[in-house]
Amino acid sequence: MRLVFLHGINQQGKSAEIIRREWRGFLGNPGDLASIEIVVPFYGDVLPGATGPATPEQAVAMGIPGDDEEREFVTSALHQAALERGLTRELIEREQAITPGPLEDRRFLAILRLLEKLSPFKGGLFLLLVRQAYSYLRRDHVTSRVDGIVRPCLTDGCVVIGHSLGSVIGFKLLRELEVKVPLFTTLGSPLALEAVKSALRRPRAVPAGVTRWYNGLDVDDLVTLGKPLTQETFAGGIFNNSSIENGEDAHAIEGYLGDADFFSRENLTDLLCATPMSRGGAI
Repeated sequence: MRLVFLHGINQQGKSAEIIRREWRGFLGNPGDLASIEIVVPFYGDVLPGATGPATPEQAVAMGIPGDDEEREFVTSALHQAALERGLTRELIEREQAITPGPLEDRRFLAILRLLEKLSPFKGGLFLLLVRQAYSYLRRDHVTSRVDGIVRPCLTDGCVVIGHSLGSVIGFKLLRELEVKVPLFTTLGSPLALEAVKSALRRPRAVPAGVTRWYNGLDVDDLVTLGKPLTQETFAGGIFNNSSIENGEDAHAIEGYLGDADFFSRENLTDLLCATPMSRGGAI
């Protein structure tokens, strides 16, 4: 069996071998995984070059993107995250009134400042995620480069684990390729973001070749909006585990891969051997 790891943002300067070693270490000893082929398509140096800033601090300093389409995508995602985290429109407007900068940028910057104060997964990192998601989903040359790296790794019978932006890449390609995948796992996924869903377009459903889709989230993970992937938020037919607790960094892959409830030998074996799940309709 082949296990495919699809990584998220902030992996620039690493390599497939580094990520393979890190993720395998985070998994610990999940039974049968010890003897299977682990494949890591590495695109960690592609997306930062497409978005500019390499660190969260640079992203915050850079401010709102200049391109109108990207501005709309990013601001929509930030606004949704803010409201889901309990920041009211009144609070945003008050912050906006005291935020320096050009008038057209103040709402964006006000939300970013509030998220920076609110979330362990800081606003700057969320901004990086959203900007790199935009580049992958909306810039054809970036999409082609990333897909060209990942697509050959997705073969019949493989098990796919996608973290953060990797879950978006995995969903998009599995929907297109329709390879037979017994288990698709998404961890810390931003698929519930309206901006991401709009860019992916319909149909939003469990890919035809996927037997079982497991989605794990820490409800404090800002990237997930604290929401499971359901018929209401993305698509039906997805098994969700919302009980994961990753500690101070709710988005960290270490916590997700180390979650004992899922990655024990017994539960993983059950998922791999499970009968096909019932699928919810496309939305």
